[in-house]
Amino acid sequence: MSNEAAISLLAVGTALPPHVVWQAEAAAFALRHFGGRLARHRQLLSIFPNTRIAKRHFVVPLHWFETPHHGLKERNDIYLRTAEALSLAAARQALARANLAPEAVDLVVFVSTTGLATPSLDARLIECLGMRRTTRRLPIWGLGCAGGVAGLARAAEFTRAHPGTTALLVAVETSSLTFQFEDYSKKNFVASALFADGAAAAVLTSDPARQGRLRYIGAYSMLFPNSAHVMGWDVLDSGFSVVFAPEIPARIARDLQPVVAACLAAHNQPREAVRYYALHPGGARVLDAYAEAFDLTAEDLRAAHDVLREYGNMSSPTVLFVLERLLREPALEPGALVLMGALGPGFSAELALFQVQDASQ
Repeated sequence: MSNEAAISLLAVGTALPPHVVWQAEAAAFALRHFGGRLARHRQLLSIFPNTRIAKRHFVVPLHWFETPHHGLKERNDIYLRTAEALSLAAARQALARANLAPEAVDLVVFVSTTGLATPSLDARLIECLGMRRTTRRLPIWGLGCAGGVAGLARAAEFTRAHPGTTALLVAVETSSLTFQFEDYSKKNFVASALFADGAAAAVLTSDPARQGRLRYIGAYSMLFPNSAHVMGWDVLDSGFSVVFAPEIPARIARDLQPVVAACLAAHNQPREAVRYYALHPGGARVLDAYAEAFDLTAEDLRAAHDVLREYGNMSSPTVLFVLERLLREPALEPGALVLMGALGPGFSAELALFQVQDASQ
């Protein structure tokens, strides 16, 4: 590390769409919609309170989901309009918190998996924010919930390779739009209890004149064998249809511990140095699996639980919401490690390590 540029995380920004849906409202909708069409639907309603989600934010009002025939084009048009607005809001907040002008950004990493755009939306961000025309772009599609961690790692790696540069990561998803009106399966029912929309942005730099609260150490990726069936989308004429297997929590409890151990070993960091966790709250059972795998307390996962309760599963931005929540803590221990992690399609794990910096320096 001594011969490499030090990478600082300067700031995280977040943005939410305007339509707030309380979990009780979503449960009532599910009862109406799936009633008589899904076996044991009344018993399955316990999924809604068991998610530990209080409310979520959608890019469309709840009544939009009560009508059929929303095709791929309509959904994607909504994605283009709302994802751009959310991305801009999150990016502006992150840059303002970092006390940076848009023209200071050398690279934009744009992460999304819930819509399609060519040119990718990072081109619109550069235009609307007034960045330099020479700003480099890296759009990343298809990493799902893991995209926030992977995108942060790619941004950090760029700034390390180019000392003195600054990168902006933006992750945005409209996961709610993947609800399929005519799909009365259990997976669509579960998705209706979990998914939400939002955006997050982060600013990283290797400029030695700028120091953030967290120093980036490194990242680690793992693609698990024979697991493509576990998570992803099926692309239909009516849009994206969720694919996720019920084995995800069991896989976390069984498979994630050696991956984290390998990550720490790769960066010469001891397990006991990890004091803080910014883990993607894919659902309550996922958080319980994290706790089991790493012997974590509710306090260890408080930031993740808070984000899940207030916003639901927004896919790739969610872990950045957790990181932003963690950064609000006034007494992070200097020198301690932060483990950031998320799971995504592939089936894959993306991890990143940060070290808390002394705020007085």
